[in-house]
Amino acid sequence: MPQITYDVSEKIPEADGNRKSTRDVAPYGLVLVQGNWILIAHCDLRQEIRHFRLSRMTGLTVLEDRFLIPNGFNLNNYRPPDDRNVQVLLRANPEIADKIAETCHFYLESIEDCRDELLVHFLVRQPEELLPYILSWGGDVEVLEPKSLRHRIREEAEKISKRY
Repeated sequence: MPQITYDVSEKIPEADGNRKSTRDVAPYGLVLVQGNWILIAHCDLRQEIRHFRLSRMTGLTVLEDRFLIPNGFNLNNYRPPDDRNVQVLLRANPEIADKIAETCHFYLESIEDCRDELLVHFLVRQPEELLPYILSWGGDVEVLEPKSLRHRIREEAEKISKRY
């Protein structure tokens, strides 16, 4: 059965740093993930199934183009490929172990209890995915690896301290 293609404007960072792009997508369905509605769709630009958070969309235009959902695609059985391959290692205060586990369970690989501290291992696509979480944990965590994320945290902390 033919479906309608959507033009989706979404506030996501592109490779050039631009936070807005327009995508022509063929919608396969909506799913609720961790309290966020996600559009699962085939993206014409990327030529693959992509995920678009509805809360980031700024516009929607129904186009005249039509498409068919591929034979064998079942939204209930669909699982995206796990392309997380960058390891992040933090040293953390044991008192916030529950906070770390609750807010980052998707990225969390393991927590090692080492007497007075925790070693927390994450697996991410890009280290910046953890930036808001790490900043929210403040002085209770220290980024050990990768060095690039350690430097990025320092830059953000310096920006914050200049405002106060």
